[in-house]
Amino acid sequence: MEKKLTVIPPSQVNTAGKQTEKPKCRVAAYCRVSTEQEEQLGSFANQVAYYTEYINSKTDYELAGIFSDEGISGTGIRRRAGFRSMIEACEAGKVDLVITKSISRFARNTRDCLHYTRHLKSLGIPVIFEKEGINTMEAAGELLFTILSSLAQEESRNISENTRWGIQSRFQQGIPHINTNCFMGYDKDENGHLIVNEKQAEIVRRIFREFLEGWQPSEIARKLNREGVSGIHGLPRWSSVSILRMLQNEKYKGDLLMQKYYVKDFLTKQLEKNNGRFPQYYIENNHPAIIDRQDWEAVRLELERIEEFKKHHQIRELGSSTSEPLYGKMFCGSCGGRLMKKGGQSKWRCINTSKEKEKICSLQPVEETKIEAYLVCAWDRLVSQRENLLADWDAEIRQGNPLESLRASQMKELTQNSPDWEKASVKKRMLIREVIIDGNGRCEITFMDGICLKSI
Repeated sequence: MEKKLTVIPPSQVNTAGKQTEKPKCRVAAYCRVSTEQEEQLGSFANQVAYYTEYINSKTDYELAGIFSDEGISGTGIRRRAGFRSMIEACEAGKVDLVITKSISRFARNTRDCLHYTRHLKSLGIPVIFEKEGINTMEAAGELLFTILSSLAQEESRNISENTRWGIQSRFQQGIPHINTNCFMGYDKDENGHLIVNEKQAEIVRRIFREFLEGWQPSEIARKLNREGVSGIHGLPRWSSVSILRMLQNEKYKGDLLMQKYYVKDFLTKQLEKNNGRFPQYYIENNHPAIIDRQDWEAVRLELERIEEFKKHHQIRELGSSTSEPLYGKMFCGSCGGRLMKKGGQSKWRCINTSKEKEKICSLQPVEETKIEAYLVCAWDRLVSQRENLLADWDAEIRQGNPLESLRASQMKELTQNSPDWEKASVKKRMLIREVIIDGNGRCEITFMDGICLKSI
């Protein structure tokens, strides 16, 4: 029997037997400008108005939404909420076609451009770039699109380079580029100059003061969190790292170091610490200080001393999760290990006496009352020698560095105003630098000014 071929023309028929109308194409438009300059924002408003009118004027189009991002760079997708919303709408099956002005408006990153257009293509959604005349569903569109998106990325690189050199040029002229959202204590006036925010400045002063009183960054952070003290972003989320950065920030003494960091990757905006790759610019007395210059320098020297102390004793930190002021300051005279006190125990033990340690130390646990007796005895001897020490303290106050001068002044004041240990012990955290106890029951105590006394 001869084969017979019959062509059946396409037709969509509803249940009533009548041909249905072709559904309208749901069209979304994406608009973006990268700066907040007035002319750019005007362009942004024009883009939105243009696409709204254009899509509504087409009888076969249906507006699926105008997705937009204002004042956002095109090199990354993460911060572009409008772009992400558009992609989500496409994935949810709410969009049939995407229209945008140009490749550079869509993305300046070749990788992102290709990734998202191919993703939309896999969903059956073409992207039309009006300026370049590209439809990503067409065969020739992919190659041309790849070439042009690479050019857009290179243009973005040039813009990034020009911006960096522009900022560096201002640095060379001593013109600061400061983001006050990154550190506490300051606002900007109408001319862009730093002015003190007194409410925040009180917190800054407290942190510097407590550090010089012997509190470590981790301890200060825990206290602030416990008290619910707000940080730079309005929440009590303090850490030892954030406290340490504040203590090291030159802005609090009124100076400004520019170009601490640089943009390592113009696509991801990843910042890298500037360790000599680019020049830095330092301005003294750039703005009102919150911390006295001498106190700031004393903090810097104390931070250096602590780092050397930790390195010498091979410990990671001095502070404690408890209120114990001598934590990290007590050591074994036999093996050099730290003395620890667990929970509510009244005895201090060398960490090397633990059975889990390869090195076993013979130092017997030391009662806290015995250590306190050592401290009382040492303080009484120090106070009794006060008259002989005054000349040395006065010389340190006049000639020593800021930290030596501060500690000598504090020792002079404490030995006069708190001659008995009961009063002086409230400053124990600041007063005692190191305690070493050996297996023969001898104790060596070093005070904050470096004076060392051994038990008799």
